[in-house]
Amino acid sequence: MFSEWSFGDWIILIIDILALYIIVRFLAWKVKHKLEEVEQRQKFETRRRKLNRTNLLQASEDE
Repeated sequence: MFSEWSFGDWIILIIDILALYIIVRFLAWKVKHKLEEVEQRQKFETRRRKLNRTNLLQASEDE
């Protein structure tokens, strides 16, 4: 099967493999950065809730 391929077919195969590699790397990078963003949002939200809880406890103690 491969022996019947011309030079142009091999070039197309190499370009397709290179394109797939680039796409996979880009998607992996995108997912990694999105997960980091979600983690940062989660930490911020946890910190905000903790501060709100602390403020509510202090306000109730002051009354």
